[in-house]
Amino acid sequence: MTTKYWGAQGVKLTVSFMDTTSAALRTRILSHMNAWNRDANVSFVETQQKGQVRIAFTKGDGYWSYVGTDIGLIPSNEPTMNLDSFTMNTPDSEFHRVVRHEAGHTLGFIHEHMRRALVAKIDEEKAISFFMATQGWTKEEVRAQVLTPIEESSLRATTPDPNSIMCYQISGELTVDGEPIPGGVDIDELDHALCAKLYPTPSHEATLTRTTTTQHGGTLLFLPETDPAYIAAVIAAATR
Repeated sequence: MTTKYWGAQGVKLTVSFMDTTSAALRTRILSHMNAWNRDANVSFVETQQKGQVRIAFTKGDGYWSYVGTDIGLIPSNEPTMNLDSFTMNTPDSEFHRVVRHEAGHTLGFIHEHMRRALVAKIDEEKAISFFMATQGWTKEEVRAQVLTPIEESSLRATTPDPNSIMCYQISGELTVDGEPIPGGVDIDELDHALCAKLYPTPSHEATLTRTTTTQHGGTLLFLPETDPAYIAAVIAAATR
């Protein structure tokens, strides 16, 4: 998460669709975008006016979204997100993988595979050859999209998460040690936990948020209090 997030008060973003009249497709896309609100104070709502989020389906333009508050800088007659040629026949797995990923960008989440610890695993020459051949990218685009790590001091983040929905799948053929970076096919528990921490619901502001990890007996705790006795008591209760 960069500084382009919407603030701890949460966010409700209006969404319009630039070139589809299918109500079923619009509803399906919105339902996947709103998967981010499982534990967090975020929502995407359709509008018949020009939305803050404007989704196009331009074939050949790929899947992309501007990041966080940057969408407010885009002229209102231009899209802020593109879902290429999505239709109701697109596999549901792609709605999970692509729509939720792009909605994550709209909420301010950057690419997880650009964390320094994960970039260090990628073989530069192999990655450049692969993405130039498969994506048609230039060397500069490969470096920008895959090989340039984000400055950690600019992030609000969990530890690097190779299973995050925001992480590209990187084949072992492209890594230094031959081990793949699995990448995310859906929002994982660390994604949900970070989103809840950054965009807390009213109930979460007064309570803790839990998710599976390896800390404290398998539970990651985000605590609203800093009193050591309170923290110790909550950890003890959560790990019984």
